[in-house]
Amino acid sequence: MGLLSVSLSLLIFLMLVPPRRVGITADLPFAKTATLQPDAVREDAVRISVMRDGRVYFRDTGVAAEDLPALIREAFREGAKREVFVAVDSRAMSGDVNPVIDQLRWDGASSVVILTNKPGYPPVRDPSH
Repeated sequence: MGLLSVSLSLLIFLMLVPPRRVGITADLPFAKTATLQPDAVREDAVRISVMRDGRVYFRDTGVAAEDLPALIREAFREGAKREVFVAVDSRAMSGDVNPVIDQLRWDGASSVVILTNKPGYPPVRDPSH
């Protein structure tokens, strides 16, 4: 009887506790010319995510768009490749994305990559996670 009650309690607990969301997930848009970006999944990659509700993340941390240049320069000083990967949720409003793109002009990156999915391939969420 003891094992049954423990198993039942564990089952109820697992059903009632919401799954823990790991990382930031943006539903990336599709583009026919999308190419594989293996550097986007590096641990030290400079990743910025813009979510559909307008929230902005630098790697896994919520930030204000105006803080991005300083954060990116610091990542470059710490040895990150001078490339910025931007994951924009396909449902994000351009009014939320434009300030982020404007801030990238001041960060010293050698390139900015907008992450997308390729039609005909399984969709990938923001590859940072």
